[in-house]
Amino acid sequence: MKKNLLSIIILALLVVNIGMTAFMMLSVMTTNSQTAKLISDIAAALELEANGGNTGGFSGSASGNVGVSNIATFGFTGDDQLTINLKPGADGKAHYMLVEVVFSMNTASADYATLGTSESLAGMRELIKGKVTNTLSSYTIEELQADDGPAKEKILEEVQELYNSNFIYDVTFSSVLYQ
Repeated sequence: MKKNLLSIIILALLVVNIGMTAFMMLSVMTTNSQTAKLISDIAAALELEANGGNTGGFSGSASGNVGVSNIATFGFTGDDQLTINLKPGADGKAHYMLVEVVFSMNTASADYATLGTSESLAGMRELIKGKVTNTLSSYTIEELQADDGPAKEKILEEVQELYNSNFIYDVTFSSVLYQ
């Protein structure tokens, strides 16, 4: 009789334990999903990437996720390459930079359909050229030869601000000549 009573008590405690565990899992999972939704909403409001982009705002917002079939380019190449007067360096001499600048655009972006058209890009060409020229002319030849990454990031930021969009996600210098 004692063994049957003990078995019944253990069974009852086991059922209570399973019930409490299920209740705990439901409450934790519900709270977790609500927290994840809240964080997603905040990230969307701040225009951040859910995959953990390294910068806020527009910069780098889709660069790691763009497939090759979704890339279009536009820039100042060939006869349109830019000659830029650089800031005087340590030697005090005037230096110039001959550069071909290529912008990579995400064709899957919602803004590409309106802002990435050839007419839209042609209309903004001189403004973009001005942004590139102003940015690069604020660097010395030594700074650009050591690391042109900050200049590219600054140009990208300026162009994304100009368009108020991140459909342009990368800047490349395809050809650079310093004098």
